[in-house]
Amino acid sequence: MQMISRRDFLKLGAASTAVLAIESQFGAIAHAAEQLVEGGRSVNRTSGLPRSFLPSTCTQCPAGCGIIGYVEESRLVKIGGNTKHISNQGALCARGQAGINALYDPNRILKPLKRAGSRGSGEWTEISWEEALTEVSGRIGGIANRNEFVMLTDDLGRDDLARRFTWALGSGNALEGTGVYNANKLVATQLTWGRAGDMPDVSSSKYILSFGANPMENHTEFVGFVRRLVDGMQDNQAKVVVFDVRLTNTSAKSNELYYTAPGTYGLLALSMAQVIMQEGLYDATFIDRWTNVSAADLTRHLAQYTPERAEAETGVSASVIRRIAAEFATTKPATTLTDSMASSYSNGVQAERAVMLLNIITGNVDTRGGYCLPREYTLAEPAPAPAYPGATVLSNPPANPLASQQVISRTMEAIQKREQNVGVLMSHRYNIAYSNPDLGTVQDVLKDETLVPFHVAVTPYETETAIYADIILPEATYLEDWDIEVRPSPEQVPFVSLRQPVVPALKESKTFFDITRELANRIGGSVAQYFAFKRVDDYLKGRIAGIGGLVGAGGIDYLKQHGVWYEPTSRPDYGSYASTGFATPSGRIEVYSSRMAQHGYDPLPSYEAIAGLGNLHENDMVLTIFDTAAQFDSRTGNCMWLNEIEHNNPVWMNPETAHALGIEEGDHIKLTRKDGEAKIRSLESTAYLTEGIHPKVVAMANGVGHTAYGAIAQGEKIPYDDPEIPVELRDPNTKLVWWEHHGFNPGHGVNAKQIVPALVDPVGGGQAWGEVVVTVAKI
Repeated sequence: MQMISRRDFLKLGAASTAVLAIESQFGAIAHAAEQLVEGGRSVNRTSGLPRSFLPSTCTQCPAGCGIIGYVEESRLVKIGGNTKHISNQGALCARGQAGINALYDPNRILKPLKRAGSRGSGEWTEISWEEALTEVSGRIGGIANRNEFVMLTDDLGRDDLARRFTWALGSGNALEGTGVYNANKLVATQLTWGRAGDMPDVSSSKYILSFGANPMENHTEFVGFVRRLVDGMQDNQAKVVVFDVRLTNTSAKSNELYYTAPGTYGLLALSMAQVIMQEGLYDATFIDRWTNVSAADLTRHLAQYTPERAEAETGVSASVIRRIAAEFATTKPATTLTDSMASSYSNGVQAERAVMLLNIITGNVDTRGGYCLPREYTLAEPAPAPAYPGATVLSNPPANPLASQQVISRTMEAIQKREQNVGVLMSHRYNIAYSNPDLGTVQDVLKDETLVPFHVAVTPYETETAIYADIILPEATYLEDWDIEVRPSPEQVPFVSLRQPVVPALKESKTFFDITRELANRIGGSVAQYFAFKRVDDYLKGRIAGIGGLVGAGGIDYLKQHGVWYEPTSRPDYGSYASTGFATPSGRIEVYSSRMAQHGYDPLPSYEAIAGLGNLHENDMVLTIFDTAAQFDSRTGNCMWLNEIEHNNPVWMNPETAHALGIEEGDHIKLTRKDGEAKIRSLESTAYLTEGIHPKVVAMANGVGHTAYGAIAQGEKIPYDDPEIPVELRDPNTKLVWWEHHGFNPGHGVNAKQIVPALVDPVGGGQAWGEVVVTVAKI
């Protein structure tokens, strides 16, 4: 008898359901002879006529899922998943579907604005594009020192035009915000096996060990990765063991969950590695051939990290540590998960390296079901390409020589101390005045015209950062924009995606390609030559020129039709290091990092306790900030459908801890940071009591608490007939914002990042989000 996999069963079930839905809803419209369309279709609810559609790529989070935009009478009416996309395979999360709210945000900016009052006042005058571009290009062209132009964007990997424009100007200050969350992880992996990042092959794994990861609510490859994780848990019966400070959607579905003291993930992993080496459960052949340490030296180094020592600090019993270490080493294949949470501490790089070590010593590296290298294509830079102008104190701070992902947490502090003079700041996509730590300093710098003489914000929205701009250039949203996307593949097969407009840009908004090209041409000289593209297609073709298979399949025209391309006969190239070696100086996995030794850091994976977390007083708690499936930091803040789901973020507390402090469910409480130099030191919210959290931890959700970004982000109703709202942006549902009086800080919650100081791991430069000590008191 032929077995059917869960994946095939679901496909059959979905197809059957689609047939029944069509027949029941449309009756005579859907005939038995009509062929099913792959991925289904969208039809007008009244006429039953099909809507036109185009494939594109989502940017509501970093995952870059393939999407289909369904259009009726030139208006986007639905966003669905692209079944042809190898990553998300037609599935789409709530964020992706709510992109329609971002496109038609009633408070969206559709004309250039010039500041009319003080910075932050929200007073603007509409101006023409001619006036706006003339002033901005004049300001940029008038900078004497090229590095005084500072570009602040979200992700340079996704926003190559920002880097190209900055380098074309001769500035090395192309800065990205993505590292504020995952810099330590990326630096750790880069130092160890020569590539930034990882891609555990969870769908084929038998044993998955998670240290603080919560992919079922947030992951860099979110939907695509979760699909593979569920496949592994269901089809492959993988055992999932989670160590975390709180209950998550992922840990709730695990086989075992152990609440772990904050900042001790590295010690926990090292103690497991100690057991594996001590008990002879390691892969001697792999260690000898593919690492730069010997098994004997590693055993000696790990001897100090006993399970008993780990139990004292982590709270996980020594017997559990020994059992799980043995299970992990003897169950093949196995892998670990961290995402960014394990490394969100000042010992984060070493914690990440410690978790990597578990895969290394058991030989679960780049194997089917193991801990795999990220597989993605490299895009070309269209010729002529500007040269890298060199490092600056902002892009490569001297205090953090190994921080290859920048130290964005301290960018504003460096500007405030005049370590870098700024002539023009261009902010694009990264909402630093919401997403960074030490928001008081960020706001002070953006307000100060002696520190930032001119700030141009390229954005569709009046965000917390844009309110401090001198000019706002109205950018098209991702649903009206062009670009090429490459992401690490959860399927272990690389792919290329296209972002293309599913509808034309509204009114006077322009794509970033058009904005940078027009500015470059106005500035002239050598800058213009790097933007001498007649059409955006010329730029896009240059980006994919080095991917022969895609060019042969039709290039940009193929992507316009299908939204994504990958080699149709390609299979995961496990163990590719066997022929090429690892991308490190030695060609091996550098368990011993000579670069870390060179800068005075312990060259072997090690653990150092975080000062202040070990001996907490009775009302001292450690604050953790977590992401939910309904919001992604600042990116989704103005999406009405998502705000209806997630608009309030009470403080999670363990009931035993809360009762000892006289706190009950729903009480008004105050969190006050004990130390650090951040300007804002306290916040207020309400208590949410749950057994699903470590007794010495309090937790708050990210993605809410906006103080700008329009009415929806701040939990306010918008009348449908508001004369201030352009007809194109009117939505009758905006008058139904029932949550405007719900929760603390009604309608939009609290931004917990405001009390977090700019504290980083000295090795990786990433923010230590997980070690903020606060006192908790009832008000």
